[in-house]
Amino acid sequence: MVLSFFLMVQANAQTTVRGLVLSKSDMNPVPGATIIPNGKPNQGTTTDVHGKFSIKVEANTGSLTVSFIGMDSQTIPYGGGAELTILLEESLNDLDEVVMIGYGTSKRENLTSSVSSVTGVDQISSRPVANLNDFLQGNVPGVTVMQQGGDPSQEGLVVIRGYGSLADERPLTVVDGVPYYGPSINPNDIESVSILKDAAAAAIYGAQAASGVIVIKTKDGAFGKPKVTFDLYSGVQRATNLPTPLTAQQQANVYNLAADNAGVDRQAAHNADLNPWGQVNRTNWMDEIFRNAAIYSANVNVSGAGENANYMASFGYLDKDGLLQGTGFTRYNLRLKADFYLSDKVTVGENIYLSKSNAVGTNSSSSYSGSIISALYMPSAAPVYDENGAFHGVVPADLSQFAGTYGDVYNPMGLLLRPTVNNPVVNINTNTYLNYEIIPGLSFRSTFSYNVINTENKQFNPRIPELGRTNLQNYLYQSHSTTNRWIWDNQVSYQRIFGKHDLNVTAVYSSQYTKYDYYSQEGRGFSSEEPFNQYMGNASEFLTPQTSVYEDALTSAIGRAMYNYDERYFLTASVRRDETSRLARENQSSYFPSVSGAWNISNESFFQSKLINSLKVRASWGQIGNINSVGYYSFDVPLGTQTVVLGEGATLDYKAVYAGQQSNPALKWETSESTNFGLDASFLDDKLSLTMDYYIKTTKGMILPGLEDLHQGTSAADVNGGEVRNRGFEFSAGYFNNFGELRFGARGNFSMLHNELVNLDGYNKSNVDFISHTDNVRSTLAPYRSMVGQPLYATYLVPYLGIFQSQEEVDSHTQDGQLIQPNAQPGDFKFQDVNGDGRISDEDRIFMDSYLPDFTYGFNFTFDFKGFDASMILQGVSGVKVFNGYKFTALNASQSGYNLDNRVLDAWTPEHTNTDIPRISAKDDNLNFGTSSSWYLEDASYLRMKNLTIGYTFSETLLQGLAKDSSLRVYFSTENLFTITNYSGIDPEVGGKGLDVGRYPLPQTFTAGLSLSL
Repeated sequence: MVLSFFLMVQANAQTTVRGLVLSKSDMNPVPGATIIPNGKPNQGTTTDVHGKFSIKVEANTGSLTVSFIGMDSQTIPYGGGAELTILLEESLNDLDEVVMIGYGTSKRENLTSSVSSVTGVDQISSRPVANLNDFLQGNVPGVTVMQQGGDPSQEGLVVIRGYGSLADERPLTVVDGVPYYGPSINPNDIESVSILKDAAAAAIYGAQAASGVIVIKTKDGAFGKPKVTFDLYSGVQRATNLPTPLTAQQQANVYNLAADNAGVDRQAAHNADLNPWGQVNRTNWMDEIFRNAAIYSANVNVSGAGENANYMASFGYLDKDGLLQGTGFTRYNLRLKADFYLSDKVTVGENIYLSKSNAVGTNSSSSYSGSIISALYMPSAAPVYDENGAFHGVVPADLSQFAGTYGDVYNPMGLLLRPTVNNPVVNINTNTYLNYEIIPGLSFRSTFSYNVINTENKQFNPRIPELGRTNLQNYLYQSHSTTNRWIWDNQVSYQRIFGKHDLNVTAVYSSQYTKYDYYSQEGRGFSSEEPFNQYMGNASEFLTPQTSVYEDALTSAIGRAMYNYDERYFLTASVRRDETSRLARENQSSYFPSVSGAWNISNESFFQSKLINSLKVRASWGQIGNINSVGYYSFDVPLGTQTVVLGEGATLDYKAVYAGQQSNPALKWETSESTNFGLDASFLDDKLSLTMDYYIKTTKGMILPGLEDLHQGTSAADVNGGEVRNRGFEFSAGYFNNFGELRFGARGNFSMLHNELVNLDGYNKSNVDFISHTDNVRSTLAPYRSMVGQPLYATYLVPYLGIFQSQEEVDSHTQDGQLIQPNAQPGDFKFQDVNGDGRISDEDRIFMDSYLPDFTYGFNFTFDFKGFDASMILQGVSGVKVFNGYKFTALNASQSGYNLDNRVLDAWTPEHTNTDIPRISAKDDNLNFGTSSSWYLEDASYLRMKNLTIGYTFSETLLQGLAKDSSLRVYFSTENLFTITNYSGIDPEVGGKGLDVGRYPLPQTFTAGLSLSL
């Protein structure tokens, strides 16, 4: 009885406090905010979908601490029976920011591994970017976007912390918690992005995450009435820093001088008396193939949330013409996303994304027939069209005797406009989930994703009758591929706070299956080239169809535990078991562990600092397998088919089966191992924050084709044959403050990287310690080799020492009394005899730098004052070396008579010696151009103003007549406004391994747009 009375008194002593939590910026409710009474987390609660809360407290008076990720926490007093309204402001402190991690989220201050958040995503709709990769450039330390030029059919390659393999280095993309393999999503759908950079952060995604993970969260609805947003922009793109071809008369003069210097007869085509047509300038081909290209974008978003549902629907359209005639990119996309709260315990949702895109690019990487190099080759005397409206050749038909003088050149406008090209890609991605809260803190989530990608390609190439590179065969190429992929994840999560102990445990079982089917056919000999006849059935000759098919399966079991004690000591550990169908049964599965920890020093009682607000140190280690490096059937004997002739007088009517590649049943997982040490800190009342990381990332058991048994007549088997190490340092800092009505923000980041091929153990049994790469310029210059002790894809070149200025210099360049370069004359290149054998050859090549930058950096500034806003992004790289193979033909008069770059007019002469261009000659006896030398290697470091945006947001009072709570922002934006570089090519961002033969340049873009919200 006494006990009952005591309990009654205790119960009656409890007080109920109710309240509403709102966002101060828009006065919208804040669901999920945490309410902690009197510093006791185990007695806390959270706000509901309406931002409301009700909590029973023991004391009649006290304090409540209200917090929400991304907002400043508040501690406020309460009195018995109080009804509170609490306004939370957006946090200026990065450490309060929500960060997406594998299968969950975390506050930045609780992270134990290297995870970066992408800033400025809320303004992505103001920038004319077709995909997220373009937006990432210069935004995150340790993340390098290797732009593949400005071709609208190409995307930049994201490289996180350096190359670790010769295989596909693309990071895994995760959208709303599920791996995504389709075409790039509409950037306007993105709400936030996190980059998981070290193995401890990415290990939970296992075999797909060796190159890092890009985690994307798409937009949700906000509680309240439906919100409709329109984002529109249009603009123009243009090319800058284009080369200038020689005029017709200059071309004739240069080739006449080249003949004189070589001691050969001048060609009749360059004789003004015999060929006056060739002396008249008619076309600047660079001006013809490039254009001011239009860009248009429109996005509509409808979203909202209520007590039982959250929804978002978006539609996007992008039409982006290419800088080169005939090229461009279009995309239509639709996203339907909804969450339904069936009860307090059960939530279901769906996320459907549909897109259709069509990209038409062009070849700008070939030194034979690239579109831009062809515009240089084509004689300026030739017009674009002849008198009949057909594409003109290098000379008119009545001057065909001179055609060979100008080389085998395509009319570049014909190259771009003659083919009929259609490349539609249809992508359907669905993601459905069920979340069930079993008991408070323990939940189960099942997610199923299905993705279908249909890719088609149809290209009709008419005959090329004009003189130059004539081809009287027309043909139609047509292909179709289908990729079906499903992913099923089942996840159990448990989170519980025990006094000062916070435990979060996650277990996941994941399985995925992929089926791919490809078919292609080529038909030739079409009697009519009209559009109605451009169908395969109308061909008179059919080549053997090509097919490809594979199936791929991956299953994974994952466990992770995250623990922190009193917000001071943090520990995370995970292990993942992956099993793949790509390896032999005994090697199909492997385990990949990770562990990380952090110490939040600033939460210690002894830490008392007015300058430093927070200070945390981190350390992590982890391993990840790399499934992208493994061929689908590397363990087996991949078979191929071919049509053959058997018997006397037979035709191609027998099918043969052959071994396409040797097998290696002993092939094992390629493993990426990462160690990371980091520091996070904030200063000056959290206005200044910084992050530093030092890492070592090692790829072990690198998978690549071996060298052994090539005499068997089949491709070599894949082997585990090497180790690559990347070591680097990353730094980022941000400063944010309000000065009256001025809101200012500044961010900066830089990263340093050292890449090295450590060994090639297992690559071969012949002690070969390098890998040769086939990238070349006109089958003459092959500048790349990966060698132990050097970076991957390092340049391997003969040192260039300058130009011989006199015969005395030529005669003094000797070894043991013998001329090292016996064919040299004044005005020719001087090369270093590295091995001292008295001659210049490939044996004199040494390793030089690579295209991977030593140092990358970026700066981001934002201003906001009385409705006006401005932002600026500066981005740059240092230590980048480009092999400028464009010079091989652009400045070389000993080739096939092609037109040249007008910089050849700066070539060496006895009267003009202050130059690095050798003398003009119709012969290259000294191999000035034919030597893979460091003369071609140029510093392509640059600083680029990546973006400048200026906007104005109209006051709400001016828009009340349009709709309540509406907003309107108008803006002007530029991309690539200027570039500071010493590189002599069109654009320093050439992509690939850094070989430039006249690559498609990035556009300079000017856009104007508006964002209207109703």
